[in-house]
Amino acid sequence: MANLSFIDKQLIEDVLGMGGGYVLDFSNRTFDEFMTEVIGESIYNKYPYMSKANLLRNFIEDYPDAYIGKMIVLAIKYMHSRDLVTPTNEAKVNQLLSFGQSKLGRTPKTKNNEHPTPKPSEKVQINYQVLANNLLKLDAINDAQKRGYEFEKYLNKLFGVFGLDPHASYRTETDQIDGSFILNGNTILLEAKYRAAQLSKNDLILFENKVSRKSQFARGLFVSLSDFDETVVNYFKDRSSRIIALSVPEIYMMCSQEQDLRDVLTRKFRYLDEYGIIYRHINLLF
Repeated sequence: MANLSFIDKQLIEDVLGMGGGYVLDFSNRTFDEFMTEVIGESIYNKYPYMSKANLLRNFIEDYPDAYIGKMIVLAIKYMHSRDLVTPTNEAKVNQLLSFGQSKLGRTPKTKNNEHPTPKPSEKVQINYQVLANNLLKLDAINDAQKRGYEFEKYLNKLFGVFGLDPHASYRTETDQIDGSFILNGNTILLEAKYRAAQLSKNDLILFENKVSRKSQFARGLFVSLSDFDETVVNYFKDRSSRIIALSVPEIYMMCSQEQDLRDVLTRKFRYLDEYGIIYRHINLLF
């Protein structure tokens, strides 16, 4: 159970507009998608037959600090995306954001009492030479299936080194997901292809569809051994895509130049948001 005072709860109520049984401008469907991103399951299954505001009140009473913090940060991000932050409520929105971030700062340590995940702004000690050498070793694996599996393991370790809280590959009822990680508070789903053959438009469309079937807040990273053909990239231009692309040669270059992966991915997503283009080579982003 979270440790919230009456004033804390009232601030959440005020900023999220819960007085009339609603939460922001969410419909039942979009609120369920939003909360699924927070808790990993449908909130309507957990608390049936309640208004959205009462659902959120029960969530706040039952869940620990880290979940409350995650909910608040995602809710305020949603408010900005919907232009719901105004000069009238901006001060309270910023106050609530600081409160939510403080709750996230109390998350438990990782398994085996390892150090907690560093924040994106923090410097982490990286052995770039080891990362580059391990990437090159993948080419020596002759079995294509094994090579693909080892590539997924490499990416999982790469994300872990940069403190991105990676999850290994998993399967849903409809999709195979090659992994996921957290970047700037967003869940990023992974598609990894270690094959020399040129990618087709359909490869990226299939992954785009996987991402679109998940939470509306999820985004995707497609990592490929081969470069991304200009005609394939242009197909996705200005289509409200939620995925970006990264090539293996770019990863090697990043290691050689000792660039921070978090910065690379943040710049790629910003380019997508600003220009509607899923792929921009890292040399053109720095």
